[in-house]
Amino acid sequence: MPVGGIGLFTSDWAGDRAATLCGSDTDRNAPCAPDRVEVVVRDGAVTAVRPPGGGAIPAGDQVLAGRDQGAAALRRLAVGDRVTVRYALTAASGTPPRTAVGASPILRDGAPVAGLDARSRDPRSAAGLTAQGRLILLTADGRESTSVGITLAETAEQLRRAGAVDGVNLDGGGSSTMVFRGQVVNSPSEDAYRLVPNALGVVEN
Repeated sequence: MPVGGIGLFTSDWAGDRAATLCGSDTDRNAPCAPDRVEVVVRDGAVTAVRPPGGGAIPAGDQVLAGRDQGAAALRRLAVGDRVTVRYALTAASGTPPRTAVGASPILRDGAPVAGLDARSRDPRSAAGLTAQGRLILLTADGRESTSVGITLAETAEQLRRAGAVDGVNLDGGGSSTMVFRGQVVNSPSEDAYRLVPNALGVVEN
């Protein structure tokens, strides 16, 4: 959650909402926000103002979780207040996005993000963009006799060496699989291919 931000959670989310208010969009190791609150909205009205929690959200409920200035704004609401929630995906560049992924930034403006782990080596998947907008996809094997894997710091450096100026770390471990024209071209770390529900694909029209 960005510092000073407010996040919207629906019944599709079943995780710990309080954990999303720790770290930030620029520093995953940042401490939890000192001021955190969540507001529950149902049928357009506030039904609860409380500390952020976890667990299932009932169908039809919307939970607004805020930190810092976002929490201060939410605290101005009271049970019974009418609330309309509107949201849209807007890029800072003003250009509508064609693809969106959930990932951790590891390379920004040509330099590795501060505080990246430089000890734990694992299979990694990452994506980067060059200054010209070219996409770079990286998969590194690990946890096997032929490759121990790479650290997050090394992943950022590999993207930089390949020409990327911005890059993100995707889901790694046994999920790190690269497929080219229908064939797996790396050596995933598990004995069987993991059933991965998400993929980033490049296709020809």
